[in-house]
Amino acid sequence: MFQLSKLIFRLQAASLRLQASSLQSITARSLSVIIHNSQLVACGLWLAAFSLVASLPAHSQDTLSLAHAVQIGLKNNFGVQIQQLNVEAAKLNNTWGQAGLLPTINLIASQNNNAIERKPANPFAVPGLNITDNVLGQLDVQFTLFDGFAVKIAKQRLGQLETLSKGNAAFVMENTVQSIVLGYFQVALEKERLQVLIKNREFSKERYTYVKLKKSLGSAISFDVLQEQNNYLTDSANVLRQDIIVKNATRNLNVLLNEDITKTYTLTNALQFENENYEFESLKSKMVSSNTNLRNQFVSQELLHNATRNSQANLSPTILLNLGGTGSLDQQYAKFRPSTGGTIVKSASPIGFVNDDPLQPVTGYSVASEYLTQTGNSYGGYANLSLRYTLFNGGQLRRAVDNAQIQEKIAKLTTDQLKLSLENSLLATFDLYNLRKQLVSIAQTKLEAAELNLSLANERYKNGALSAIDLRIVQENYRSSALEKFAAIFDGLASRIDLIRLTGGLIDNAAK
Repeated sequence: MFQLSKLIFRLQAASLRLQASSLQSITARSLSVIIHNSQLVACGLWLAAFSLVASLPAHSQDTLSLAHAVQIGLKNNFGVQIQQLNVEAAKLNNTWGQAGLLPTINLIASQNNNAIERKPANPFAVPGLNITDNVLGQLDVQFTLFDGFAVKIAKQRLGQLETLSKGNAAFVMENTVQSIVLGYFQVALEKERLQVLIKNREFSKERYTYVKLKKSLGSAISFDVLQEQNNYLTDSANVLRQDIIVKNATRNLNVLLNEDITKTYTLTNALQFENENYEFESLKSKMVSSNTNLRNQFVSQELLHNATRNSQANLSPTILLNLGGTGSLDQQYAKFRPSTGGTIVKSASPIGFVNDDPLQPVTGYSVASEYLTQTGNSYGGYANLSLRYTLFNGGQLRRAVDNAQIQEKIAKLTTDQLKLSLENSLLATFDLYNLRKQLVSIAQTKLEAAELNLSLANERYKNGALSAIDLRIVQENYRSSALEKFAAIFDGLASRIDLIRLTGGLIDNAAK
């Protein structure tokens, strides 16, 4: 009995030595099994993905660069189109004719008709029915000779309104470009995050397959398998959630570009951070001269200054010159004596006496009146000078000047306030950019260390010198470092875009 037990012990020890000595050969064979199983799993996932894609509407995936995205957005954006129309309208209004320099020419015509039955007390009036109609015409030309230089001020105001419209359009374009650039890199960021999570999932899948193999060889327990399975499923769920985030980011980009919301893109501009050094004083100088908000405020201040000048011009007299001509065609239907022919009528009573002798009366003869139509015309010209000067209107003109000067002072204070606020924003953004630039470098170094640590930890785990829990911690550190790196790059890009926008160079840089 003792010998049998001893034999069994020797057989078990030999079996253990055999397993230890042949671990490499077993691992080599198992590796082929792992590869085979991985190929089967990949094939199954590929078939499932193909079935899912086949059930959805087909959408082509376009190649999209950042410059092309900005070009599409500026072309399709509704706000940009509206501002372009406003600029066009302001440009059409910026003429000397709109300002009032050119003369005003009016052509006036009228046609009048009257029908009157007359029994006049005036012996020279035409009795009976009188029907009169006439056509009147007048051409009037008015020149403004002097109005306190209001025309010149108005022309300057129209030019400033055109400049302000262009400034407003530039402001909308800047906001649009910034939104498109950030939306583009947001898609790139989410895609990079997806790749990190996919890589993390593949690492968990490899370890899960490895632990299952160890369990089949008797060197692992069900607890280890379930733990690795849980890690693999958790990482798979993270990939699925991130895939939805990528789709939503792409849809948001399509909204900014005013494109089909279901379009997908292959981005050609990678999420990379260019380490550029800036000097604050140089940025400040450029901001004062090129910032869109500040330039628009300067134009608004000039508009209010012109409003003050225009109010002062109303205190001056206005001299007008009117030139023109008038004419009419007249027609009257009434009882008139015909100039030729007609009926001769003997007067009922004598019109006189010969030598004042009543016995020698003188009889008169006349042409009887008939209803006739008489026509005529008239024409002439005129040249008039007029002077208008307001002596008193309750002090309204002087109060208008005072109010305009107050508004001009308010605009100057607003400009100073805006300049100070922009300087504060520029300094804060400048400090934030320098901070994020350092954070990008730190995140890159941290990721490199995490990658090396993960590789070493994986080797130690396979050699049995590291537990699965510790390896999972190292893996999570790598995932966090990779995600942190891309987030730091995106934040650095966002700060750089803010700097460029504050200094008024966003549109120029986007065009390049």
